[in-house]
Amino acid sequence: MPAFFIALTNVLVTLGCIVPGYLLRKFCKASETHLPTLSAILVYIGTPFLEFSSFISLKYEPGHLASMAVFFAVSLAAQLAFCLIFYAAAGKKRRQLEVRVINVASVLGNVGYFGLPLVRALLPDDPLAVCCATLFIVSMNMITFTLGVYLLTGNKKHVSVRSALLNPATISLAISLPFYLFGWGELLPAPVTSAVGNIAGMTAPLCMFILGIRLAASGARKLFSRPKVYLASALKLIVFPLFCWLLTLPAPLDPALKLTLVILAATPCASHTLNFSEIYHVDPELAANCILISTMFCFLTLPLATLLPF
Repeated sequence: MPAFFIALTNVLVTLGCIVPGYLLRKFCKASETHLPTLSAILVYIGTPFLEFSSFISLKYEPGHLASMAVFFAVSLAAQLAFCLIFYAAAGKKRRQLEVRVINVASVLGNVGYFGLPLVRALLPDDPLAVCCATLFIVSMNMITFTLGVYLLTGNKKHVSVRSALLNPATISLAISLPFYLFGWGELLPAPVTSAVGNIAGMTAPLCMFILGIRLAASGARKLFSRPKVYLASALKLIVFPLFCWLLTLPAPLDPALKLTLVILAATPCASHTLNFSEIYHVDPELAANCILISTMFCFLTLPLATLLPF
């Protein structure tokens, strides 16, 4: 039960950071035209520093690599499987723009800026869980730039294997791993380690500020009046986490890592969904609403995920 209240408290505090962004937009001190720049900071600075901060805090142990490999495989398989199951179940409806957005929104989550801080709070003495959470980010990015783009567009020409392998998450992993494997993190001066942690720590509040600005810019009528938004949110916040929980039951993972996987799966819809829907003109309004609604309701579902038996 303590995990439930830890999760509830952290989710509510994180959601509270939406308020400053909302007020800034309402009082005309910020504009949605600023959001691409803020999003770029999150993607190209926030994600790499989150990963780097996680790995330099973990001391190398041979058994950790095996656990990381299993975690990465299970997380990648879970996301791939759920995407493809939805795609197959949609049948001919998969050609509809709304269905394409829901397909992607039901899997891609706000893992780095919402899930990772929650994992830190739930498992403060388990740096391995935090490192595995960063591997979830890597697996999600690989899916985003390949299958995710294909599901949104229905066109294979937009799939970029190069982007799947060369994106901020994978590049940061390549940089971070030597610091973990060879213990270089322990050699870093304290001010450097502190600076890395400070930059990593700013990402969750900044993400919520962005959502607050977007919420203020959206009309409440448009936000709450589309039934498909609630379907996408239910799939992302309830169905997908339960699907991942079932997959973890036979997996040779520590209970803490199983909890980590389910918590990350239960995070609200990712901003990537909106970014790519805007790039490829696939109902960006629905994508933005899925992010906002799922984020607003996750305070009910994320704490409940901690009550599942592992």
